[in-house]
Amino acid sequence: MENTVHQENIQIIGNLGQDSITIQDIIKILEQDNMELSHEGEFIGKTTTHLKFNEQHVLKLHPNKHFSEHAIAVGWLSNLIEEEREADVYHPSRTWFIREQGDGWHLGNITQRLTPIHTFFELPDFPTEKGLQFIAIICDMYFSYNTRCGKRLDEGLSNFGFIDGKVYYLDDDIFNWDHFLAFSAWIAGWLRRYSNTWMNIKRSRQLGEILHSVLNKYFNQIQGIDAPHIVAEQLKDMFFPLGNIQNSADHIIEILAIYKMPESTSDISTTSSDTIEDVFAWLDDHEPIAILSDIHANLPALKATLDDIDRQGIDRIFILGDLVGYGPHPKECLELLQKRGLFSLRGNHDHAIGTGNMVRSMTSSSSQVAEWTIDQLPEDQRLYLCNLPLKITNRPWMSVHGAPMDPTCFNGYVYETTALKNLQWLLKNSYKYCLHGHSHFQGIYILDGHQSLHIKENIKVDLSQEQAALICPGSVGQPRDGKTDACYAIIDPRQAQVELKHVPYEFRDVVQDMIIHQFPEQLIHRLKTGT
Repeated sequence: MENTVHQENIQIIGNLGQDSITIQDIIKILEQDNMELSHEGEFIGKTTTHLKFNEQHVLKLHPNKHFSEHAIAVGWLSNLIEEEREADVYHPSRTWFIREQGDGWHLGNITQRLTPIHTFFELPDFPTEKGLQFIAIICDMYFSYNTRCGKRLDEGLSNFGFIDGKVYYLDDDIFNWDHFLAFSAWIAGWLRRYSNTWMNIKRSRQLGEILHSVLNKYFNQIQGIDAPHIVAEQLKDMFFPLGNIQNSADHIIEILAIYKMPESTSDISTTSSDTIEDVFAWLDDHEPIAILSDIHANLPALKATLDDIDRQGIDRIFILGDLVGYGPHPKECLELLQKRGLFSLRGNHDHAIGTGNMVRSMTSSSSQVAEWTIDQLPEDQRLYLCNLPLKITNRPWMSVHGAPMDPTCFNGYVYETTALKNLQWLLKNSYKYCLHGHSHFQGIYILDGHQSLHIKENIKVDLSQEQAALICPGSVGQPRDGKTDACYAIIDPRQAQVELKHVPYEFRDVVQDMIIHQFPEQLIHRLKTGT
């Protein structure tokens, strides 16, 4: 018999906690033929994995994983078993074994047979409430594992199984963390597959609340990121057919993009979709747009900049974030910006002050002022800050506070050392131009072959023939390019022309207010010198 297996060739190395599988169980399944894996049916997987099963167990063999020496095979599997015990995502009956065969020792595992979750969703009478419960459980397991182990599980429903009221991970593969990209793609794929069968407005919003809740549970705004909003932005970039599927996605995105303070009684202050659509349209028009960034609670600098823009008759003003932090006039700046109805993205200081969670990378000086700022702002203004959008895109343009290739949108920097990678990212993702702040250095990086070229002169630049460009208007409230003037830029998006601007203002008044409020000397010196 071709599949005859001898007991002396099999050795069980260990299990994850339930010592219920024997060598005889393994031999019984090994003597069966392999099952063909496909993209449909109960068992879905790679053709490189050999799968066998009976009513009690499922066994997997990995022909490409084998060792020439017994000791090495045992050591490797022993380490893997310890990792899987710590992961705490597999069924405790999961048992690893080695089999001596021809060219060495081959690896395999066997587990009690579970029902793959995706098969429930294919049932015509499967209750929606149960489906949402499964999604919630899988998401909880997924992010629990990620925050504990720093890696991610394979997201497909077929990779999770159900037995005795519990859900377990079925797949052998573990992947590097990718900042929610695969998770967002899974949600999008799930919506495309199931929205037309059992999703409606109510269920879409329920799913949005589930995702928002589990993302906040494990990330909770403490790592300098807004996990629900990041997933919302990634979903915006994915394709959904018009109709019920697009509507389902829109409801989920809307819920994920709203930040709620715990036990808050204030109305949530969000940027209206009409305002976002206005800026989206501006980026495809010939009218000039004034681009500001990093105002940092500097009221005299903000007023001088707005006056300069008004004198030129420019009506469209777009801010790239960091309205507050560093400076002594947070309440006054926010009131002026809101009174004029000006649109802004969210910066890292806006996020930290809005949520009240300081980012680890913040210096002691910036943290001190951030905490002072929190005490100055009413709850509605803080809600306004932490509900500012993370990015606006309208190809070939995109805009973020930080760097285009940073998934958080406001933590990454564009400097000389990072410019080339960000320019290449733009090109790879079909963008030509990115408006960004955060660095406080006014200038433009353009892609020049296999290097980046930096333009810092206060001139008008035509970028229409460039492959990719990173455009930083500089900082209104805390410039760092050796000048004390407030900085901003004017762009003609249709012609891809950029003009870098400087505006002098009386910074000594700001310094006096900083001294009154006992701000750190380092920040006062920076404002005096522009460094």
